[in-house]
Amino acid sequence: MDERELIERVWKFLRRDPRELLGFDDAQAVELKGKVVVNLDVFDEVTDWLPGMTLRDVGWKSVVMGVSDVLVKGAKPLGVMLGLGLPGELLDAVDDLFLGIREACDALGVHLWGGDTGSSNHLYVAVVAVGVTDRLIARRGAKPGDLLMVASAGEGIETPVAYGVLLKGAPLCGKAREAIRRAFRPRLVNAEFWLEIADHVTASIDDSDGFALSLHLLAESSGVRLALDRVPLSPALVECAEAWGVNPMEMALYAGGEEYSFIFTVPRESEEEVAEKAREHSVQVWKIGRVEEGAGVYLKGYGEVERRGWMHFATDQWFASLRAMRT
Repeated sequence: MDERELIERVWKFLRRDPRELLGFDDAQAVELKGKVVVNLDVFDEVTDWLPGMTLRDVGWKSVVMGVSDVLVKGAKPLGVMLGLGLPGELLDAVDDLFLGIREACDALGVHLWGGDTGSSNHLYVAVVAVGVTDRLIARRGAKPGDLLMVASAGEGIETPVAYGVLLKGAPLCGKAREAIRRAFRPRLVNAEFWLEIADHVTASIDDSDGFALSLHLLAESSGVRLALDRVPLSPALVECAEAWGVNPMEMALYAGGEEYSFIFTVPRESEEEVAEKAREHSVQVWKIGRVEEGAGVYLKGYGEVERRGWMHFATDQWFASLRAMRT
């Protein structure tokens, strides 16, 4: 099977966007109105493929990674384009990859607009996600007096559980299997809820690089201090931290990532409106603290939160933090 045959095979079960203007071409065009938000993210086999993930899971997660960064900016996601590097030994299984891509596109209400494929010595999926909005939400808009909140499609921070089992060999415990399944197929915050509260949000970031680092990035961009009263710990994390004899707060702050929950700030007077929309859309939202003048991130009863998380080329990667968690 050559590249052209692969492309024709894939499009047999993918649906094209009726808004596309060029049809089958090397580029794609759609007519858009508003501010265009574009994000490029890459799923790389070397750093992102968790043990036990299927190609179908890889397809799903690749799309979620890209779309999350568009949605969190307050933009309605519309479509994605892919750059695919595929080893020859995976060629016959490529249908599974694109099945996961299609499932994620359907779940998120976006279309696959096309892209490029090529042979590679390892798998990578580069995703360009595009959305539009009338009002952008940046990381830099948090103001002293704002409330700090987290919105999630899950029950709180739980990827440290999956990483503990899959990457560090920790024993299965409590709801670990459910946490692993959600790490393989992360879900995004309900788009309708998020876009309906967007006018209230002053700053936002998705938790893709770890909770502590994401908080620091938000604080630094806005030039403020974040004062936390709590951290949204999932039942799975609490159970497994106890079973493993580790500190659950350390685990949540430093050993997670790729939750794709949204960390955001709103004016105090918007709290009830956000809570009402959350109830209406069955979205889990936590009020975790407030924005103050100053710098850094601090947690009540814990102290200063270190600036640690996932960073390529750095030795302090999220799963390495498990070494220091013994209580």
